[in-house]
Amino acid sequence: MEAVHKELVLYGVEAEDANEAIDKVGNVLYTNGYVRETYVPAVKEREVDYPTGLQLNTYGVAMPHTAGVHVNTPAICVAKLAKPVIFGHMGEPERKVEARILFMMAIKDPNKQLEMLQSMMGVFTNDEAMLEFDAAKDEQELYEVAAKYLNS
Repeated sequence: MEAVHKELVLYGVEAEDANEAIDKVGNVLYTNGYVRETYVPAVKEREVDYPTGLQLNTYGVAMPHTAGVHVNTPAICVAKLAKPVIFGHMGEPERKVEARILFMMAIKDPNKQLEMLQSMMGVFTNDEAMLEFDAAKDEQELYEVAAKYLNS
């Protein structure tokens, strides 16, 4: 699946907290027609009960997402933040993660959600891949790394 598209790769996103990061990144999915107007509020609501931050060997990331009813077309928006923002850790909400990159997923088919999450986890546990994401210096480099690892 071609999940990453050039218009969905963002570099240097300014956000003070997780909600602002979700707003800014989610609105790019919305303005490009990948998700419905209900998507961003649904992601923020889900994040309260089911946080998506992950502390990797390399650094922290988050993969905010929500139910497929809010999605028009499956995609992943990759956003490198200007500075890390705090997300709750997946499975351990009281633990905090300083997320440097968001992988905001728009998954339409619930049967594909587990497959997509497993695919993402494969990338996250690949330290070399994550260091390439971190080393990207602009949107073009970030897109090239994202396409290399996330488009199957």
